[in-house]
Amino acid sequence: MDFDAALLARLQFAFTISFHIIFPSFTIGLAAYIATLLAMWLRTGVERYQLLARFWTKIFAVSFGMGVVSGIVLSYQFGTNWSRFSAFWILSANSWMQTPTGHEVRDGIAYPVDWLRIIFNPSFPYRLAHMLTAAYLTTAFVVLAVGARYLMAGRHQEDGRTMVRMAVGMIAVLAPLQLFIGDQHGLNTLAHQPIKVAAMEGHWDGDKPGDLYLFGWPDEKNETNRFAISIPRGSSLILRHDPNGLFPGLKSVPPADRPPVVPVFFAFRGMVGIGSLMILIGLTGAFLWWRGKLFETRWYLQLIQYGWWLGFVAVLCGWITTETGRQPWIAYGILRTADAISPVSAASVLTTLILFVVVYAIIFAMGIYYINRLIVRGPQGHAIGHSAAPTPGRPLASAHAAASEAMKR
Repeated sequence: MDFDAALLARLQFAFTISFHIIFPSFTIGLAAYIATLLAMWLRTGVERYQLLARFWTKIFAVSFGMGVVSGIVLSYQFGTNWSRFSAFWILSANSWMQTPTGHEVRDGIAYPVDWLRIIFNPSFPYRLAHMLTAAYLTTAFVVLAVGARYLMAGRHQEDGRTMVRMAVGMIAVLAPLQLFIGDQHGLNTLAHQPIKVAAMEGHWDGDKPGDLYLFGWPDEKNETNRFAISIPRGSSLILRHDPNGLFPGLKSVPPADRPPVVPVFFAFRGMVGIGSLMILIGLTGAFLWWRGKLFETRWYLQLIQYGWWLGFVAVLCGWITTETGRQPWIAYGILRTADAISPVSAASVLTTLILFVVVYAIIFAMGIYYINRLIVRGPQGHAIGHSAAPTPGRPLASAHAAASEAMKR
């Protein structure tokens, strides 16, 4: 059987980066949550906040370690499978790859001209805001699920209430905000990568207003959508704020310049669908909280204790939409993915891909098992009181008291 080395290299990198991205998405938000808990402890002196911070720090450590292990591999893949993608492009942000600016091309090589324009390229602010908000929402749904799990099990009741209350507050604010950020990001993408948007929308003919497809199956061979359920002119209304507005369709460029439509089309709908569910969960929780029934509404707690995965899947769907939608370019409009591939045999790439799948599956299973064990145990021990830190007035006495207290524990 013949294998395409470029396709296998793309699959290998897609697998490893998809595995890796879920951990930074979680730990970025979790670090902020831990910092918030510690700030609340220092301000109020309530021990529960400090215990929760220590509890989540253990989970943070495991997740961060898994992220580091899975991320190291990526640098080696750049050097082996994509050696023609030069060091300058590696160090440039992913947003530059989507909307490259501040450079000039000489003899097929991009050279920096304006570093500020390179770093703060047209899509960078939108991608930064969109990704950070996604990270905070991912963490919030994990915290919400763990808190609801404790409340349903009748364990760690006060800790569970604190988790649910803080998570619902975060989701109720950020989920609707993410809808606005995503809309602005989409408009920016339309301005700089219109064919990606055409794939997201399943829009083929740019001479006609775009319908909003709720469901369908893009038929790339016949350039149409099968089994379509759509709102007429809905995409034009969203993207152009005019039901008769026009925007480029997939037919605007040759097939060789189009991204794979099916994965982009469905990944985008997965992201939007989960985002809509997040808004519903957040606003429902806020309403129950306002009515004083958040912790007594069993059906709500029963559902949200299983919602820990929502943020992770939404991030992966967004990642697929962004990266697959950029194809066939590795740096949009400058370097094609096929031209960046190293002269590595397909057999070598396939072998390492299989090894990565096996090793990552083992690492992931062990990490999830250990994190679940920590969650089952719940917050343990006693908080370190404010008096544990030496005070300027009596440093030695305070230190002695702290040491004595530690020995008692």
